[in-house]
Amino acid sequence: MSEKKQAAALLMGPLVHLLHERGLDSDAILRRHGLEPQMVQDPEARLDAAVSTALLDDCVRELNDPAMAIEVARHAQYNTFGALGLAVAAGGDLYSVLNRITRFHRLISDLVATELIADDDSVALRFTSNTDHQPHPQAIVFVMATIVRLLRIRIHRDHNSVAVCAPEWLEPALRQAMARYFRCEVSVADHYSLAFDKSNAQHMLAASDVQLAAMLDATLAQRLAASEQGALASRLALWIEQRLPDGEPAQADAAQECCMSTRSLQRRLSDEGLTWKQLLEDTRKTLVERHLRTPGMTVTQMAFLLGFSEVSAFSRAFKKWFGVSPSQFR
Repeated sequence: MSEKKQAAALLMGPLVHLLHERGLDSDAILRRHGLEPQMVQDPEARLDAAVSTALLDDCVRELNDPAMAIEVARHAQYNTFGALGLAVAAGGDLYSVLNRITRFHRLISDLVATELIADDDSVALRFTSNTDHQPHPQAIVFVMATIVRLLRIRIHRDHNSVAVCAPEWLEPALRQAMARYFRCEVSVADHYSLAFDKSNAQHMLAASDVQLAAMLDATLAQRLAASEQGALASRLALWIEQRLPDGEPAQADAAQECCMSTRSLQRRLSDEGLTWKQLLEDTRKTLVERHLRTPGMTVTQMAFLLGFSEVSAFSRAFKKWFGVSPSQFR
């Protein structure tokens, strides 16, 4: 299978809100990049990185705002980051929250490596490229600005980073906006980083729920382990997700995409404890669980996005998975 670079759709929801706020037709902008509005409603959905990059460049031009990332961050909420956002929302002290972001960031991005670096004076999140694809600066700055915004909400409105770094080639207007937002000078480095005063690392986020945080940590750890162990299954699940709106994908097409015979694909999946039918069903069930969190998503829309030719077939599958019909579930 060709290794296409993919980016999480986590900033797309807030971006759409900003476009609406500025009077722009977000649906038309998405569609000219081959994206349907429903495709970007799930923050954990994966988009082709080249498409995502072109879309962000387009939006910067449409908004005429090189500091777009800062404005997009003002529209972000915890659920913008999917399950990882819920784990951050559960709180704890600042160090625990930053550590959680570092440990589980891979669930939302394979393009960026996140490190937690502590010295005598500070504790910092460092973001570096994890592939030969350079992450879009608007996406990285959005993540950084959102983290600070959420900490200001939960610790104190004047809670600031003590140091911020960004590459030298960063757009000057974006660098200036970062300095205003983070309230400190943006230093030049070969990476992006966000550092906080270590003396504040034990500050608890307001309304923290330590038990809930522990439960979510365990759940995220299981998800991360599963994604790393089932390499072929994970890649195929993403391939299936992208093609379901066009109908149920065929196993033969998946084998061709993987550059192997159908029998070889069956054998590889068997090594991971799966069959093609089971992988297809598991992928659909996971997508249903995501779509159920989307306000206004209808049963017909879900059936379409999951590749069912008839709503009745989707309803039967739903009842098999959850024990009740979609209408009864809601």
